[in-house]
Amino acid sequence: MSTALTHSLLGGVPLLLFVILALIFLTRRGPHPATYKMSDSWTHEPILWAAAEPADHGHGGHDSHGVTIGGGASGKW
Repeated sequence: MSTALTHSLLGGVPLLLFVILALIFLTRRGPHPATYKMSDSWTHEPILWAAAEPADHGHGGHDSHGVTIGGGASGKW
């Protein structure tokens, strides 16, 4: 097997596959929502994003540290 054939198979085939997939995804058009502009008024309800469910579900009790979402930045050394 020649060096040119090896390089074309190892480099050309993935490059060709990448170009074909890029053309498929970039030429596909779909419905897009209107872009939000900062000058427009916000009409949606606020959303609280948290990494995890509340640790103690707000019940307090034993080992309640006052931090209720996802734990805290405390540790024991």
